[in-house]
This record gives sequence, structure tokens and C-alpha cells, in this order.
Amino acid sequence: MVVQTLKLGKRKFVVMSEKDFHRLQKRAEQIAVQDRGDVAEARRRKARGPGKPYSELRKKLGLA
Repeated sequence: MVVQTLKLGKRKFVVMSEKDFHRLQKRAEQIAVQDRGDVAEARRRKARGPGKPYSELRKKLGLA
């Protein structure tokens, strides 16, 4: 990937090929979809309420 930086005033910009831009854009969309799934899973787990205490779990399994 060939990238060139460009400074206009105090701001810096990056110039890259359209092909590389679209590839990066597709990758960002894939990550965003995965992040939405992770957030949904966290909300489901939180809605279930708190888990059982470790000591209670050990008693149930006969380890305590």
C-alpha cells in the first residue's frame, strides 16, 4: 500500500489509492459487525443477572 501524507495548514491528510481505501473500509465494517455482536452478547449476559458465587458452585460440584 502506497500512502502519501499531505499537509494543508495545520492539518495532515493521507492520500492513498482507491483500491486500498475500499479494502480498509471493508475491514472496518467487518470489525464493526463483530463489535455489535459482542455488545449484544454482553447485554444478554447482563440481563440474566449475576452468576452464582464460586463457593456455592464448589459445594454443588462436591469440591468443598
